[in-house]
Amino acid sequence: MAMETEKLIAAETFCNHYRVTLSFVHSLHEIGLIETVVLENTEFIQVPHLQKIEQIIRLHDELDINLEGIQAIDSLLSRLETMQQEMVAIKNRLRIYEA
Repeated sequence: MAMETEKLIAAETFCNHYRVTLSFVHSLHEIGLIETVVLENTEFIQVPHLQKIEQIIRLHDELDINLEGIQAIDSLLSRLETMQQEMVAIKNRLRIYEA
């Protein structure tokens, strides 16, 4: 899968900016919370995923939540988002019958 490099940030650059270790990023990748891409022996993080990673860092650093807890929170947030999308779709279908 070809990926445009302008949509990627080097993991090392990310770690320096957010003051986290590369091993933290690797841990997030290993438990499936984030995806990384390796191109020419350099590890990258996809820019569209930065907001999620920032949220994970806040949960970990500010609230002192361990990776297992973050994984559980991420799963619950994903389920909540799915349910919200389903509710919007149901409301839209109901509007057809109300009109």
